[in-house]
Amino acid sequence: MNANLARVLLGIAALGTLAPLAFMLGAAFKPESEIFATPANPFTLHPTFENVVAAVTQLQFGHMLLVSVLFALGVTLGQLAIAIPAAYVFARNDVPLAGPLFALVLATLPIPFVVTYIPNYLMLASAHLLNTLPGLILPQIASAYGIFLLRQHFRSFPRSVLEAARIDGATRWDALWRILVPANLPAIVALSVYIFVNTWNQYIWPLLVASDPSLFTLTVGVQNFANGEGGSRWGALMAAALLATIPTVAAYLAVRRPLFSTLIEGAVTG
Repeated sequence: MNANLARVLLGIAALGTLAPLAFMLGAAFKPESEIFATPANPFTLHPTFENVVAAVTQLQFGHMLLVSVLFALGVTLGQLAIAIPAAYVFARNDVPLAGPLFALVLATLPIPFVVTYIPNYLMLASAHLLNTLPGLILPQIASAYGIFLLRQHFRSFPRSVLEAARIDGATRWDALWRILVPANLPAIVALSVYIFVNTWNQYIWPLLVASDPSLFTLTVGVQNFANGEGGSRWGALMAAALLATIPTVAAYLAVRRPLFSTLIEGAVTG
């Protein structure tokens, strides 16, 4: 395919992807009367913050933001707490059954989390953890993808450096946290943002586990707002969607380069 034609096609695809986001951004600051009066032009010469104020006040944005942050942060820290030591053990491959156990971990990669909704729900119900923040977080703190990704990076680190540290008296725990983790910090940060964004965007799981409005995340709250009083107020609804999107977009933009390089290196490192 001609290079110029490929660029044109990619540009059209990018515009098609950005068009709904442009409409959301413009409608969030448009007067209600202009939203559908000039749909081809997403922006206005008379911007207003009324939609943003309505979304913040009617949606209880501050509280839902806090719940979303605690939920996403809890899952992220939980997955890192398990993935980092597990990846270290599998990367060294010097403990009994490390190979078969890692194969079992890889075998769970194709299984979507949605398949485990019902079993996890029943276990949480029996443990009286429904409508609790731990109930939202605990079933997601183990990640085969995180273990696999970090193992690939840990294996690429010179083994001689770790052996020299052991000779100098460092324990395996010291070698992990004082040498291996700092050396692979970009990969860990990129994985953290990846987990955080994926958790932040979840809708079905928070909706299933938390029926108490005090535990609604922003994704659930915005959908409820759309189904209720916000459904006919497109400006406020677009403002609510915009506010819910800002944290993940900011996190992605902050680490987009290390994120891409980490995913590519983790895929090709043997």
